[in-house]
Amino acid sequence: MIFVLAGMPERKTYGLQLFRQGIAPRLILSVGRFEVRQMDDFGFRDLNLREKVARMVPRERHFFIELSGNWPTVVLAGIPQVGTFAELSELAEYLAQQPVHSITVISTSIHLRRIRWCCHSIPGLREKKISYVPVPEEISSFRRAGWWKRLDHWSYLGAEYAKLLAYPLLFRSQITTTSTTLNH
Repeated sequence: MIFVLAGMPERKTYGLQLFRQGIAPRLILSVGRFEVRQMDDFGFRDLNLREKVARMVPRERHFFIELSGNWPTVVLAGIPQVGTFAELSELAEYLAQQPVHSITVISTSIHLRRIRWCCHSIPGLREKKISYVPVPEEISSFRRAGWWKRLDHWSYLGAEYAKLLAYPLLFRSQITTTSTTLNH
């Protein structure tokens, strides 16, 4: 299965490309509330996401779009707060009753270290075989070459490292609680 995290549009472009190449029989796109309008550009106009979100409160506007057959399925992700940890926790919940042993996670290169930490920390994902695949540099909005010359790259890099340092503190209780519950 391929899972594409919400965020930069090139993540979805690359995930769809890999899915169409037959890399995996199943693709799940995580669609955050600010991405709903963009989904029409990816060929999902028939899903009527704009109409669905018009009747929803903003914090509930996060979806998983799953492609595994002839027609995409839209599921409310039920993410209680914005963020990578919450998004991956909900993915683990979503996959809990499904036989998925191998996941290819697609995101921006600089984001993958934090994703790896989350996947190793979240029950339901830590026992899965997970490959972390960056969006290729030529289509990515973050490029390693010359990153220091671009202000937007500095801010993205700074924010990413700050989150990487903060996550163990912010989510310590959730990890401890879930690990303790599983051990009993």
